[in-house]
Amino acid sequence: MIRKVTNPACFDRRAFLAGSAAAAVAAATTDPAHAAAAMKRTQVPGYYRFVLGDFEITVLSDGSYEIPTTLTGTNVPREEVQAFLARNFLNPETRTSHVNIPLINTGRELVLVDVGGGANWRATAGKLVENMAASGYKPEDVDKVVITHGHPDHIWGLLDELDDSPRFPNATYVIAAAEWDFWTTDLAAQKMKPAFASFVTGAKKQLLPLADKTSRIKPGAEVVPGIVTIDTPGHTAGHISLAVTSKGQTLLVSADVITSPHVSLENPQWWPGTDLDPAQGEASRRKFLAQAAADKALVLAYHISFPGLGYVAPAGAVWRWVPATWTWKP
Repeated sequence: MIRKVTNPACFDRRAFLAGSAAAAVAAATTDPAHAAAAMKRTQVPGYYRFVLGDFEITVLSDGSYEIPTTLTGTNVPREEVQAFLARNFLNPETRTSHVNIPLINTGRELVLVDVGGGANWRATAGKLVENMAASGYKPEDVDKVVITHGHPDHIWGLLDELDDSPRFPNATYVIAAAEWDFWTTDLAAQKMKPAFASFVTGAKKQLLPLADKTSRIKPGAEVVPGIVTIDTPGHTAGHISLAVTSKGQTLLVSADVITSPHVSLENPQWWPGTDLDPAQGEASRRKFLAQAAADKALVLAYHISFPGLGYVAPAGAVWRWVPATWTWKP
């Protein structure tokens, strides 16, 4: 029996589509030129360079890592914290903490401010040396290393992981005396929360071999001409920030006195779970933010999305973060 085709146009279209699909599948499975490309899972080298007066500053990325938001605003209800994060399109469960490290070329000296976490901190961090190489510098080029505080993401890159030799062999080191004393004596073991016990052992391992090359200073001291330390304790016992000034232009290097463009500025009264003395940390944070806003100074924040540069603007009784963008001019 011959079946009558009642709608030839529909029949032809279905046949055409079926044939086209079969041809596409055959091509995809037999022609290597159409094989699926492998995912790269990498990014461009993490460095950002700009000029501040006579200084050239290169922000180096050490990578990033995830931390739970249970460490955000430990003195307020968790539901309030999560609601605030959600309103700002942030993950209410975990926070990505970037690590932005300034390398300051004064024309006379090359000054590195903190050294990242090294290979033993987090798998997604420890990228400082490779990004330094991409930017045109080597660890041997560094003249001075300023240590803002002794947490792993700031100092665990001081020593080479293979032989414990200094990663920056030609450098001298600067740290606040209170910070050095805290980590290299029994103070840290006595005062740190048990959850951060590894911070104590790691700090001793990294700092003590460099004792002879390390100057212990009081906050307010000038590291090199144009770079002055600022007293911002609370996050750690002797935490410091920096004011970098050249030809009337100023960059404030916050280190961890602020850690989020939203939480730290809009809710400075929220206490991070990583602060040793949260009340003192809040006082330092408010003072730093007020000064940054009053001076209209450029700010480099370590744990804000790379490269972490912006301005602090007043917003009533608190502040807001304004990212800095401009075109590099050689």
